[in-house]
Amino acid sequence: MLAIRRLFRSPQPVPLEYRRNFLHLYLDIAWWGLLNGSVLVFLNIYASRLGASTFQLGLLTASPALVNLLFTFPAGTLTSKWTSAKAVRWSALVMRLFYFLLIPLPILLPGNVQIWVIIAITLVMNIPGVIISILFNAFFAEVTPPEWRGQVAGTRNALFAVTTMVTALLSGLALNKLPFANGYQVVFAIGFLGAMMSTLHLFLIKPPATEVVSMPPEILAAVTEKGDNGDQATVRASRWDVLRLDVTRGPFAPILWITFLFQTSLFFIGPVVPRYQVDALRLTDATISLGSAVFWVMNFAGSLQVRRLASRWGFRRMTAYGLLIASVTLTIFTFSFHTWIYLLHQFIGGIGFALMNGGMVNYILEKVPVNDRFSHLAWYNLAINASVLIAGLVAPPIAGVIGIMATLLLAVGLRMLVAWIILRQK
Repeated sequence: MLAIRRLFRSPQPVPLEYRRNFLHLYLDIAWWGLLNGSVLVFLNIYASRLGASTFQLGLLTASPALVNLLFTFPAGTLTSKWTSAKAVRWSALVMRLFYFLLIPLPILLPGNVQIWVIIAITLVMNIPGVIISILFNAFFAEVTPPEWRGQVAGTRNALFAVTTMVTALLSGLALNKLPFANGYQVVFAIGFLGAMMSTLHLFLIKPPATEVVSMPPEILAAVTEKGDNGDQATVRASRWDVLRLDVTRGPFAPILWITFLFQTSLFFIGPVVPRYQVDALRLTDATISLGSAVFWVMNFAGSLQVRRLASRWGFRRMTAYGLLIASVTLTIFTFSFHTWIYLLHQFIGGIGFALMNGGMVNYILEKVPVNDRFSHLAWYNLAINASVLIAGLVAPPIAGVIGIMATLLLAVGLRMLVAWIILRQK
């Protein structure tokens, strides 16, 4: 209990001017846990139970990444006159309204049609989602001073774990007690509620009144606006100086490659796990729900240690160690032919992902220049989505040739290799 109190009550008093924003950042992620513990946990499982193939599950995994790759820079042009806060808020609202369409779906259409409708919904909703996926990290950096980011990120991860755990248990209970279609309607409704409440708290966050942006001279000249009297009136930071290729050739280039490999190692199993759970392991929704709850309990416990471990290891090593743990848990999952083995995999995995979640984003933010944040985060977003797209499209045919079990073990090897690369990075 003392450790939990230390997480939610900072050892140093939070300055009055930050308290409101921190509260809404916490409530944002807490409500997002409702969406994660319901829709995001069970949507692929639902599609698998409808008979989705690994190809269709690959499309479901890859379509958001494809949209991100296609719309990252057009979205940047569209929002070039918006503040980060405005862009994040409205893109989140538009994107998350699409979750409402899932609620009536189980009783409206045949199963084979539902699968393609789910893929289409996922594809379209991620068009506005491009904006929030790129700008949320910048938005978070704007409203959270560097000295408080570890504390705020750790608290957010812990709250996310708690609400996800509770929601996963409630979702499993609903799926166990209600008929198939009605149970999933309840799950989708819970997710929609969480998405809307999370969005509300994004609107209630108040960023600093002014954002001071230092820029390289050549970019500064391009974005300086002149007043009516010919004097320099304002300096507006263009977030999207299109395809700043110098970012990919500079000191940030190794970080982009690490991001690409890291995300590929994680998402490579995405299209095949739901089929493996349903067909090979024959897990029930109740077991999947319990496993998810165990995962998030341990994720919460791991989040309590993020601040201490970050000060001891640094964010880079913490990320690598988390990925090594994730390699071990994936091996256990591959052979989870008994419920207790599956639960053991979730138990250990929660700790590993707590380290990765607390480490990776902060590791990236350490490497992003404060005076050129947006262009670097745009390329970071492209690296993530390129990896998700490739994983979603490549994993199903590989699994078709070598089998799902061999594909999972291949992903284990990839994760261990990436962890070694991260440990060697300076």
